[in-house]
Amino acid sequence: MRVSNIKIIDDDQDYVECVGDELSGAHPKIFLNLKDADGQIECYYCGKSFIHKSKFKRKKNV
Repeated sequence: MRVSNIKIIDDDQDYVECVGDELSGAHPKIFLNLKDADGQIECYYCGKSFIHKSKFKRKKNV
């Protein structure tokens, strides 16, 4: 997964809207439910990942 294709969202959000973007391309507006235990979902049109803040783990530079 490309880091540039990840959108961090607030933990209290149950759903997101996606219409794509310049990087991944535009597509019809869809609504995606984030009810999974892992707190993330991927758009089936463009591949953008939406992840709750508390579930996002950033790699540390060593």
